[in-house]
Amino acid sequence: MLVEAAIVSIAGGLAGVALAPAAVGVIAQLTPRGFVEQPASVIDLRLLAFAVALSIATGVAFSLLPALQAARASSLHDAVQQASRATVGGRSRRTRDALVVAQVAAALVLLVGAGLMLRTLANLRAIDLGFRADHLLTLRTTLPPSRYRPLERLAFYDRVIAEVRALPGVEAAAYASNLPFMTTGSTIWVGIEGRPKRTDEARDALYRVATTDYLRTLGVRAIEGRLLDERDGADAPRAVVVNETLARTYWPGGSPIGERLRFGAPDGPLFTVVGVVKDVRERGYQQLLKPGVYLSYAQTPTTWAVPENLVVRASRRPEDLAALARRIIERVDPDQPIAAVRTMDEIVDLDVADRHLQMMLLGGFASLALLLASIGLYGVLSYAVTQRSREFGLRLALGASAESVMRMVIARGLSLAAAGMAIGLALAWALTRTMQNLLYGVAPADPRTFGAVIVVLMIVAFAACYVPGRRAAGVDPIAALREE
Repeated sequence: MLVEAAIVSIAGGLAGVALAPAAVGVIAQLTPRGFVEQPASVIDLRLLAFAVALSIATGVAFSLLPALQAARASSLHDAVQQASRATVGGRSRRTRDALVVAQVAAALVLLVGAGLMLRTLANLRAIDLGFRADHLLTLRTTLPPSRYRPLERLAFYDRVIAEVRALPGVEAAAYASNLPFMTTGSTIWVGIEGRPKRTDEARDALYRVATTDYLRTLGVRAIEGRLLDERDGADAPRAVVVNETLARTYWPGGSPIGERLRFGAPDGPLFTVVGVVKDVRERGYQQLLKPGVYLSYAQTPTTWAVPENLVVRASRRPEDLAALARRIIERVDPDQPIAAVRTMDEIVDLDVADRHLQMMLLGGFASLALLLASIGLYGVLSYAVTQRSREFGLRLALGASAESVMRMVIARGLSLAAAGMAIGLALAWALTRTMQNLLYGVAPADPRTFGAVIVVLMIVAFAACYVPGRRAAGVDPIAALREE
């Protein structure tokens, strides 16, 4: 029996090795966008030896107990008695049933976990970012202060932006100090002209310095007033655009347009509010919204913040513009390094990369567990039908209907599935509490997720029970009686 089990296990291991090249491509899809691609795995002799050894060990481990039970039969009489007990119950049947119940329970727990992560990702994706992340290319050029004084820095930005805008398929381009989803901080003290600071006011805001077309390039919508544009140059009156959280915090029910703000220190220069924009998720999906301000780099002291992120809005695939943008920067300054060439979609995806990976892993394991549970349920019922074929034939010969025999087999399978789901529900209810910090917009004991998983498991369990049930209902009574 051990040799037979080892042969079957090795055959399964070889089949797994044959499927491994396709599995490498599937595993590569689990890597979130934005991470460096890893080289594909190579199937070599070490991996083949590991697969063979694991297959043999699996076959021996799971066939050892049945083999020992078979070896205990000391005589033909004992073997006949053991076979007779196997047809009606006994330890082997209880073991098989327990394994099926465990498989169903494990499948339910994993499916619930994957379902909760899927709901979390859907809820996060539904959050309004406050800007359009699509068709945006970003890259970083950190200009060294030793070679770039303020006016030279501004000239570098203007030349790069002008040449990038001239590229086919480019709609807008700008430089900014911090792009959305790239930092949770970068705040500055805010003072309001004519309004002393109250003790309950934090008076700090997210601080973004950019070239004048940045907000339009990002796709931010103005709620009141206007965005920063070419009118806000170095010689123009200092202007600032605030987000709606800042406007709502300091001017509830009123308008901040025309109000003047100071930044950094009480004696700093005054900036006039010219616009209010929709809140941008600067700090990521789950961080609370904070007051924020947007200023023109030409009008701000260079010690506050320095733009170093080029952002380009394209009418085509933004990745196609990366090489062209590199060549432009190399023409402007051949010694200037370029880093972090990414699309905005990749930057946004990094904020949920851990949840995406966890969902994919849970979903993969849940699918495998569901497949194993359905195969186990089908195997147990098929074996039971084979063992009880004479009983079913006698029942049919004595007047039982085919439908009643089918219901008997299906009912047994569904009872095993129900027992597994009952255990799985208790385990899932307890284990999903540990996922509390990973979830967003969904409770660990979400009834919709649990209900959907139960429905899926019941459908799979019924499908696994139906074929053995049909086979039991199709037993020929004459053949069964002749065998008796």
